[in-house]
Amino acid sequence: MKFILFFLFTFSIFETPTIEKDRDRWKPYYSDVKPQKNAENWFLPFDVSDRKKISNIKIISIFGDHRDSYYKGHIHTAIDVNPAKSKTKLIPVYAMANGVVCSVHLGENQKTVVVRHTLKDGKTMFTSYKHLKEVYVSNGQQVDEKTKLARLFTKDESKKYGGDYHHLHLEIRKKFDDYGCASWLTMNRTQLNERYYNPQIFIRENVK
Repeated sequence: MKFILFFLFTFSIFETPTIEKDRDRWKPYYSDVKPQKNAENWFLPFDVSDRKKISNIKIISIFGDHRDSYYKGHIHTAIDVNPAKSKTKLIPVYAMANGVVCSVHLGENQKTVVVRHTLKDGKTMFTSYKHLKEVYVSNGQQVDEKTKLARLFTKDESKKYGGDYHHLHLEIRKKFDDYGCASWLTMNRTQLNERYYNPQIFIRENVK
């Protein structure tokens, strides 16, 4: 009996958290504020020569990839992107459309800004920007495509953490009921499709 209790206790320590069990921990970072303007015009999240030209971004990692970082076997909920050609060494990240900052959570090297958007038909969606070195906005701040949200890590700054963090992890979300933890706790396709759009397809269809 003692062995069984010890086994169950040990298993519970190393058991991967679920979205449902972990999300309340991240709720305090969320602000339930509505955008003042609809998101009707979408742009690339970088200061490139033409923010409507998709070839101005370089995709490093695709949506739905298998991941062994953070929690082994989780699914990549974003695309990892950089400007195809950067104007400056320090790369700023901009909001993709009208919206309001609803969450700033995690710390270096996973700092994340989430923007809530209202579409023309009244539906709500979210864009999430992760791996940010500096953040220039705060919860409740109304933003548009000209708002500089943050900047990315440089290659040298990324080395400090022993990984490749000098890119933007860009999520396009259907909902934000997990308050951010689904980014690393999405373990199957059902969970992926429940909360996320494929950013590559979304950009192709909306950044015109």
